[in-house]
Amino acid sequence: MLQKISLGGWVESSIYETAPIGPQDQGKFFNQVVSFWYGKGSRKLLNYLKGAELFLGRHPRGHWEKREIDMDLLYYGECILNRRPGPIIPHPLAAVRGFVMVPFAEIYPDFCDPLLGKPIKKILEELKNSGAEVEFKKVETDDE
Repeated sequence: MLQKISLGGWVESSIYETAPIGPQDQGKFFNQVVSFWYGKGSRKLLNYLKGAELFLGRHPRGHWEKREIDMDLLYYGECILNRRPGPIIPHPLAAVRGFVMVPFAEIYPDFCDPLLGKPIKKILEELKNSGAEVEFKKVETDDE
């Protein structure tokens, strides 16, 4: 679905299996970061992501509860947006989540977080050194 709206520049990380955040009786999560060019603005992209979640069968539940799919808008280039209504960009928790930084660092280690002014590889290194590391298992696919 995302490739259909991409204007090019498609890059995707490997898929990683991690323990859930929140209630632990949810089973493992699968995490991946994709990057692509999009020209209609961050609000339209976020609306598309939320619509795609519904289309793919996501059911409304409480915060941190299990879900069929979850798509987040992490960054929109070097854009910084922090006003409502509208998306908060960069995603407020992206830089503190190992399950985001590991796949992101795989595809764009030198991308600089516009708020922190640090490359993703440095953010990931600091996360690992802080003891906040999440256990990861790279999912093997037929493509590998």
